[in-house]
Amino acid sequence: MLIISTFEHSIEVEEALAVLEQMGLPRNEIMTVMMDNYMEISDHNYNSNPNKKSLAFEVGMATSTGLTVIGVSLGFILYWGPIIWGIIFAICGFITGYCTTRVLQIKVFKHVIRKKERLPELAVIIQCHEERCQEVQHVLWEYQALSVGKF
Repeated sequence: MLIISTFEHSIEVEEALAVLEQMGLPRNEIMTVMMDNYMEISDHNYNSNPNKKSLAFEVGMATSTGLTVIGVSLGFILYWGPIIWGIIFAICGFITGYCTTRVLQIKVFKHVIRKKERLPELAVIIQCHEERCQEVQHVLWEYQALSVGKF
């Protein structure tokens, strides 16, 4: 019987293979295959960093939070009060942080920030007897297999 499983490329694969060998499965009955990632993507927008806008949003929110605290503190002294000045400083802080981050990403860090590349998946093919099938599947699931199938 063949058991086929897929893993993310990680240390758990090595641990699972070591446990399977300790269970008595010989190395010639275990095969691993590195899967290829598809690298050619025709959409130009996909090749740009997909996290640019979310990073700018996060920096904008952080700047907004910091300036809100300053605005509320100053609001106890100024005429309109802490709530209005907190809102004004929050809006100004978000716009400042967001725009500054976007300008830096476009002008300065254009080639530094790249999209996170996924590591290829790993397929593990195991040939074993039917009586050991459940035991082998349990080990594969225990070490975080993405999927397990039997043939």
